[in-house]
Amino acid sequence: MKLQNRLCTGCRICEMICSLTHEGEIAPRRSRIKILSDWPKEERIQVCVACRPKKCIEACPQGALHWKESLQLIEEKCDLCGACAEACPFGGIRMDSPSRYPHFCDRCGGAYECVRWCPPKALARVGDEN
Repeated sequence: MKLQNRLCTGCRICEMICSLTHEGEIAPRRSRIKILSDWPKEERIQVCVACRPKKCIEACPQGALHWKESLQLIEEKCDLCGACAEACPFGGIRMDSPSRYPHFCDRCGGAYECVRWCPPKALARVGDEN
């Protein structure tokens, strides 16, 4: 996914559609993408950027994370320690309060709903990052 922070207006539609898609409710606090505001500075977009090396996978002591077209979690292996979130240099992983599991972008199974619904086109799908 390509992030164009300078185009982001801070509307947070991406957060709303993400939580609706994944949680069945409009609850931006549970979104896998975050918009950070520090007015008057530009908005900043935080999401899994499919970095290399994947420090989150390396940091997981239980081996609960793996990569298969996107970051994947094996919930049965996850001990909810948060090491993956701490290891992410981009802030793309956050621990979800209700479920206590790590939340990160899974590309909506290839649908990229945040990209589809972003009015200013601050998010764009770019190839298949590994």
